[in-house]
Amino acid sequence: MRLLILAIAVVWFAGPAFAEPVKIPHSVIEAGWKQAQCDVDLKDEERDGESLGRGLLIVEVYCWRAAYQAGSIFFAADPNAPDKARLLKFPTWNGKRLVSDFSITSADYGSKDRIMGSFHKGRGVGDCGSVAYWKWSGNEFRLIKQFRKANCDGKPFDESRRWQVYPPRR
Repeated sequence: MRLLILAIAVVWFAGPAFAEPVKIPHSVIEAGWKQAQCDVDLKDEERDGESLGRGLLIVEVYCWRAAYQAGSIFFAADPNAPDKARLLKFPTWNGKRLVSDFSITSADYGSKDRIMGSFHKGRGVGDCGSVAYWKWSGNEFRLIKQFRKANCDGKPFDESRRWQVYPPRR
């Protein structure tokens, strides 16, 4: 109970882990939204960002929605120059080489370790699909691990080595 009270106190006094909202110009967001071929309603609004370090924020913009998951695109933005925000790419392993994606599914970013995670379900129960992790290098996200399970067989999909596709197993 003491830990819960302490955790609440830390959040209350320290505030949320997000930086202040940033207003990236609608034209910049819209250009990235079109490049990523997003299809949800695009709103012109301030967005919360989290620290990427060196004064940059990572800003999420919803891109698409499906029955049991959704995808987002992300921008690296300097709050003092939001008109220079840039759409971020996320490399993924296609079995032969790295290719870049703009949109990732069920994203989870940790500003402490600067790692982005994603889980794309092959179907609602989550027994197949892909999981990926990227690390912020100071300029871009680099793929550090990717797992893929193509067979939707009702058996659990976890991040065990047998599903690891990147780095390729030797």
